[in-house]
Amino acid sequence: MRIGPPILAVGLVCAGLFTLFVPTWNLPMQGTQLGPNGPSLVQYAPTGSPLFQTRNGPPPANPPLIEDTRKATDAYKNVTVLTDLDAGAFMRLQQAITNWVAPQQGCDFCHAGADFASDEKPTKAAARDMIKMVRHLNADWTEHLGAAGVTCWSCHRGQPVPAEIWFSRPPHPQGAHMDKPENWNESGDSVRQFFPNAGYELYLLQETPGLAQSYTALPNGQVADQVVVKRLYEVMMQMSAGLGVNCTSCHNSRAFYDWGQSLPARWTGYSGLQMVRDLNRNVLLPLAVRMPQIRETADDPHTIVLPDRMRGPQEGNGFVLCGTCHYGLPKPADHAQELLTVFPGLKGPGREHAASAADQGGQP
Repeated sequence: MRIGPPILAVGLVCAGLFTLFVPTWNLPMQGTQLGPNGPSLVQYAPTGSPLFQTRNGPPPANPPLIEDTRKATDAYKNVTVLTDLDAGAFMRLQQAITNWVAPQQGCDFCHAGADFASDEKPTKAAARDMIKMVRHLNADWTEHLGAAGVTCWSCHRGQPVPAEIWFSRPPHPQGAHMDKPENWNESGDSVRQFFPNAGYELYLLQETPGLAQSYTALPNGQVADQVVVKRLYEVMMQMSAGLGVNCTSCHNSRAFYDWGQSLPARWTGYSGLQMVRDLNRNVLLPLAVRMPQIRETADDPHTIVLPDRMRGPQEGNGFVLCGTCHYGLPKPADHAQELLTVFPGLKGPGREHAASAADQGGQP
């Protein structure tokens, strides 16, 4: 009995049914070549990914509330930042900051009712530090920001606590495998738990050298600690996710270590890393020491609540990383450059100007 033809017929029928009724895998991809042919310096992403979409812009710039050319320090009490603005520009920027950071909470998020001069709420002190930080960034970090700049909206996007931040975590007990607790891959309930924050401590807060790849094909005595290498790659993967790109956006994958074979974006990324360290060390870490953790209270329904698993051992509201501003895009869609033409008070003066004013007995 010949069984070949029946089997062939059944196979053809099954193949036909599969073709008719099983949907094809059709994920539209778009590629952008960033370098010469050969090294595969190409960015691939689905056409529906954030890399090829523009996120919603910020609220429209509000019109001037009042026409008042007096200095803000003459018109209002207890003005310690934005002292170079007139009263009209000062109030317009105050309203914009409310829209960018606390649109639901309103002025009461920082101010004690109608007593705007009061320093009762710690959020007011934090807001002052944030304004100084934005002015410092726009004046002193043009190497990374260029002409685009940043505003409060760049990170907050209408939320008092930015969505993309990280918190310091206590180290795991000694003996944990690869610095993870036992059965970590079975108990984790989010991707972030698979990428612990230990790497952020090393590279976004401390000055840890990123030595992970050998300069030679054969062993030469250069040995990198396994846990440190793992943390470095965790941070790099999170950086890629935060910008919506893959490694070849900055690196030539045949020689990750070689700056001469890298793309210009690598230097932009390096200056961004230094900027992030500057903010975490010199702005957010000091703020964490004196800023109480934002917690839920029955008396204040607008208080922001952070999940327990996101709270760090220190007080405060966390640290920044690349995704805090980029939100999955190579260039943040925060419209900062247009907003800074409306609110030039956020452009500066920078840290050097502030130090000079303080030396002369003036206010920054």
